[in-house]
Amino acid sequence: MAEIPGIDISVGRTLHRLRQERGLTVSALAAEAGISPGMISRIENAQVSPSLATLSALAGALSVPVMAMLAQHEQAVDIHHVKAGQGLPSRRVTSDHSHDFLLLGKHGGPGGRFDAARIRIEAADAGTLPSYQHEGYAFMHVLSGAATYRCGGEVFRLGPGDSISFDAKLPHGFAEITGDHIEFLTVTSRPA
Repeated sequence: MAEIPGIDISVGRTLHRLRQERGLTVSALAAEAGISPGMISRIENAQVSPSLATLSALAGALSVPVMAMLAQHEQAVDIHHVKAGQGLPSRRVTSDHSHDFLLLGKHGGPGGRFDAARIRIEAADAGTLPSYQHEGYAFMHVLSGAATYRCGGEVFRLGPGDSISFDAKLPHGFAEITGDHIEFLTVTSRPA
């Protein structure tokens, strides 16, 4: 029995992952790419080496460059290890508000974007607190301080140990810093 080339296995895994990330069935991807469902299954199971034309059609249907289909993700990934108290010093500035934060991690690719940060906002420096709205999801965990947070039509009191997560399509942002500061961890994701 012939050995399966590593590239066929990698392409199959990548195709399967991209299809799953987009919530597509084999049939739906086949219809979009103009390829038979059987061919997609054979590619995902490394039973066939797809032609460049087939890879191009699949990449187009998945909205990724052809090279994304050939990437060996196990061998080329970004890993961010941030030691306690460290991170990439960053600053957010709007017309009447600014705050410093530590970026703890940031990744992006065909499946979407992900950002994680540790943020501290001093009440004395808060100015006009910004409001946000975007595709994706958000999670916050309060480390210290107190504030009220607006999410859609609701307002939530947040203190140490409290968490909130929500669909970021809702307008959201701090309504008021009710203590002398608020310090929190936040993770946001956005689709590709």
